[in-house]
Order: sequence, then C-alpha cells, then structure tokens
Amino acid sequence: MNNKEELSKEEFVRKYVKKNELSYRIITGLMFPLAWLLYHPKYYGVDNVPEGEPVILACNHRGTPDPAFTIYAYRKRPIRYLAKKSLHDSIFGFVFRMALTIPVDRSRKAPETMLAAEAVLEDNGVVGIYPEGTRNKSEDIVLPFKFGAVALAKKTGAYLVPSINVGNYRPFKDKVKTYFGEAYRIAPDADLEKENEILRQKVADLYIRYASDDPKVQRLLEKQKENS
Repeated sequence: MNNKEELSKEEFVRKYVKKNELSYRIITGLMFPLAWLLYHPKYYGVDNVPEGEPVILACNHRGTPDPAFTIYAYRKRPIRYLAKKSLHDSIFGFVFRMALTIPVDRSRKAPETMLAAEAVLEDNGVVGIYPEGTRNKSEDIVLPFKFGAVALAKKTGAYLVPSINVGNYRPFKDKVKTYFGEAYRIAPDADLEKENEILRQKVADLYIRYASDDPKVQRLLEKQKENS
C-alpha cells in the first residue's frame, strides 16, 4: 500500500476537498462569457437538483466541454467533478485544480478519490460523475456504466440526478442544451447491478427524449418502430 492510500480521510479532505471556493468562482466567472459566446447554452430542469442536500450529478459524456455546460447550467453550488489524473498533470492542470475537480488515477485502485467525494457529500455538496468513464463515440445512446455513481449514492444516501448535454458542440453554429432529470435516492440494501442499469436507462431516456435530432437517436427509434 503506498503512502497516498495510507492517508487518513481527514488528510484526503484537506488535499482534495478545498473549502476555499474563490478559485472555482474565478475560473467559472471567466468560463461563462466564453461558453455563452461560443455555444449560447440553454438549460432546463435545474430545480430538479435538491437544495441543501448531497447530490451526485450523473451525466452523459459526449465531449471535452461537457463539465463547462453543466457548471454553466447549475450555479447555486460548486460541482466537484471527478477528472482523470492526467488532466491535473497536463499543461492545463491549473484549470482543473482551480475548478476543484477531484483527480482519478486510472492506473490503479484509487480509494482516496471516493473518500474525497464522500467528504464533499457529507458536507451537503455536489459531485459530478461521468458513469460511462470516457467520452461516448459509439452508436450507443450511452455506454455501459461503471458503478462509482450508484455505489457512492448507496453508501452516502446522496440524491442521484441524471443529466445530459445535447448538441453537436460546434462553436458559433450549435446551441448546447443541458437537462436535469428528477432526483432520486438508492435504498441502503439496493442491488448495485440493478441500480446501475436503472441509472443508465434514466440517462438514456433523457437523451432519447431531448436529442431527437441526433442521427443515432433517429436510427434507434426507426429500429424500434420496425420491430413493433
């Protein structure tokens, strides 16, 4: 076990869960005008995010700007996104650190990531997770989900809020829209396999409902019609 894994929960909180939100407000304050200029984002269902409660936003992942659109849409509290460690270590790492993201080391098991996320939720904060684990470039509406979001929700009792971004992400040509679904909780004795598929279906249903212009949604609906 390495030194990072031997750190106490309190030490994880000090390292990953900064209480000073000034850097977050600075970086998002700079980001909002740029996002508006490039994409004219629209957002719907923000009131579905419970106030004053621990929340996990489970989002679809189609492109690099996804976190910016969700943060643009929900401004009441900082969204603490889980982000791969390589982004923190890149030349633009300072942006992710200022945005208070929580690094995920994919090269090994990283319990400190979940401990930090738990600490955010214990403080009634908001954690952002992409359950697909990577950007979806396939023909599937959403990729198979990893278990982090539902496991965290089950352990902490936090609300899960399915969320999607819709659009082609073409600067100056496309308006990106963000939708938040209805919040719900997972029972302490729930089956994670079942709950993971329920969450995946909720995100997929949101996308099918609001992304009717997406060719892969149209192909899916045509196939369903043929089989009915």
